[in-house]
Amino acid sequence: MPKCNFTIPFSGSPEALIEKARKAIGEAKGNFSGDTGSGFFSLSTPLGPVNGSYNISESAIHVEIDNKPVFVGCGKIENELQKYLNG
Repeated sequence: MPKCNFTIPFSGSPEALIEKARKAIGEAKGNFSGDTGSGFFSLSTPLGPVNGSYNISESAIHVEIDNKPVFVGCGKIENELQKYLNG
């Protein structure tokens, strides 16, 4: 069962969104595997790993976080993803 579930609306093409995500996760030395339909990602943080999956429908990306540090709330992860994807 996922530890966090949220949906982030976006503007622009799914291809641009995925490229932005792939670049941001790569720069953070994480792993990204997926396409404009769905995929998986993982990255390390100073507090521990974050692992999750996503799927895209219309103009929103639906994210499920399966593993996260105990002291990092779902809201913090969602806010950081919004910054990367919409910034």
